[in-house]
Amino acid sequence: MIRKILGPPGTGKTTKLIKYVNTFHKLGTPLNKIGYFAFTTKAADEARDRMLNLHKSLQEKDLPYFKTLHALAFKILGLKKSQVMQPEHYEDVGKKLGIEVTVYNNGEETIGFVSSDSEYFNIINSARVKELSVEQEYNTDMYSYKIDKRQLKILKDEVDNYKQAYGLVDFTDMIERFNSSMLCPKFDVVFVDEAQDLSPIQWRMFDILKQNSKNIVLAGDDDQAIYGWAGADIKRFQSEKAKNIILPQSFRVPKAVQDIANNILQRIPDDRKLSKVWQSRDEEGAVHRITDIEDTWLKPTGSVNETTWLILGRTHSKLESIKKELINSGIYYEYKNRKSYHERLYKNILSYERWRNGDKLSITECKDLFEFFNKDFTHTEERLYDLKEFGYSMTQRWYEVFQTHPEESLYIRLMRQNGEELSKPARVKLSTIHAAKGGEAENVLIILDNTKTIRDSIEKNEDKQDEEHRVWYVGVTRTKQNLYIMEAKKESNGYEI
Repeated sequence: MIRKILGPPGTGKTTKLIKYVNTFHKLGTPLNKIGYFAFTTKAADEARDRMLNLHKSLQEKDLPYFKTLHALAFKILGLKKSQVMQPEHYEDVGKKLGIEVTVYNNGEETIGFVSSDSEYFNIINSARVKELSVEQEYNTDMYSYKIDKRQLKILKDEVDNYKQAYGLVDFTDMIERFNSSMLCPKFDVVFVDEAQDLSPIQWRMFDILKQNSKNIVLAGDDDQAIYGWAGADIKRFQSEKAKNIILPQSFRVPKAVQDIANNILQRIPDDRKLSKVWQSRDEEGAVHRITDIEDTWLKPTGSVNETTWLILGRTHSKLESIKKELINSGIYYEYKNRKSYHERLYKNILSYERWRNGDKLSITECKDLFEFFNKDFTHTEERLYDLKEFGYSMTQRWYEVFQTHPEESLYIRLMRQNGEELSKPARVKLSTIHAAKGGEAENVLIILDNTKTIRDSIEKNEDKQDEEHRVWYVGVTRTKQNLYIMEAKKESNGYEI
């Protein structure tokens, strides 16, 4: 039996799936016969941790199949981490061919390959997850006008030769080998979360799992399918025959934001989306249209310390200018899972302030401090040190001492003057819309944008038009209370909400 759980934004899809897992478990299904496969490692770990919290007697080893599909293939094939292609390997291939390549790796197997700033690498990887030739992928309107077709085969051959020479595999290799291995475990029930994002090669893996399972539960939302550029096959998800179960109540999105979200979805024809009706929260919420970030929280009210913020851009480039404004205003934020300030510098500032308050410092703390002072700490004795013996005065404030990092020091000083609590997670997070999928915040600032590359692409292809609408739909539905829409200043033909 196949069930398909359709979960609109904030309707508790993971909670529903865990309830299903518990039901099967209570009915006697062995835990090692339950396969729970999520789109990201983070999501798989979250589901596993929820089960562990519900059943205190369970341990992680009791849930062996709460994984990503790539991790399942990795396990079944008996691979080692040292056998998996890493960013430095791709960069090494680029160097061999005289191509400078920057590789982005967020630690997730989200799209089945490591994303790069090289369109050559991306075409090769995208073609494989879509089960197309590189020539077929090249001929899509996403790339053909940008790169030299002749270089593609050379690079593909070089990557293949490199992997063979060093005995390495990439994420797609794992799935391909699993699909041809005949090693799939037998399951009583298989759960596949975020199924709308599966690529053709992952759907083939799903078909194998389906053949080896008594029950299947698919979960996802075609309205939030935003990985078409990475090979996601939304039409397969939409057409998969199953008993549809729609989760009707959002526990995140307020009424005013749902109105905006519905307006975006109406731009997609009915025959290209699954029909779903869902309710917002009772709270009205609010939508604000602004032209500058200072129209949000950069006010004397200090509201940044009261609620969470999510600043979303269509691309990373739109976030760079925002970063500068936040730094100049002394706002603490996180971006790409990193804190906005120089963490080592701040650690040393705290050590220095402890000393000024009467504490002595360890040899390790002193060595670290002296590095920032651009001085050698020649002492080796394991004892507590008083900085007075090195000529420092308690009348000197930290920003008078840490002169080697003036910009970072000024930023930390501004944040502390604003009352930012740097020891806690930042209340302000910057993210692309794609990276924020699954996230939420009381306040969402979404930066409207539609670059020429994106516009040129979607004008030629209805599937890409639909996906563009879904991207913005995902963005606005991260909102729990206040949605701020910042209009594009210079792009009169940018995306409108």
